[in-house]
Amino acid sequence: MDDFERFYRENVRLVAAIAAGRVGDPIQAEDLTQETFLRAWQHYAHVAELPAPARRAWLVRTVRNLATDAWRRRVREEAAPPPAGPPSEQFDLRLDVDQALAELPAEDRDLVVMRYVEGMNSREIGEALGTPEGTIRRRLLDCRQVLSARLRQWAPEGAV
Repeated sequence: MDDFERFYRENVRLVAAIAAGRVGDPIQAEDLTQETFLRAWQHYAHVAELPAPARRAWLVRTVRNLATDAWRRRVREEAAPPPAGPPSEQFDLRLDVDQALAELPAEDRDLVVMRYVEGMNSREIGEALGTPEGTIRRRLLDCRQVLSARLRQWAPEGAV
């Protein structure tokens, strides 16, 4: 296995989780992940010289910048009004979840996606971000409390 392939395997879950947290759409997240590693490949002579934490930071910064660029393109392209008619309850729930996640700070949103979408545990997230495992667990607890409060209306009867 060559050096870039090892680099890719060690970091793809991190990049995919951040991309998913930023865009919410799995297909767009996959595109952002691929674009991030394409850029890493193009600049690998520079990236390879960095220590492991700096390599991860380079990837995180790159995927976040690409996600911001994609969001700006979408905002410009979405000039058409939404379709008329009442949205379904499932659609309403999805919008509320998306809005609740969007209100979290970007770093916390990334943590939630890494944990609950990508299935990474606190240790893996901590290693990927260079943050102590206990700090990750505490921040996830805080995120769950915030999301729970914002989505309380969707809790089943008697669950609150």
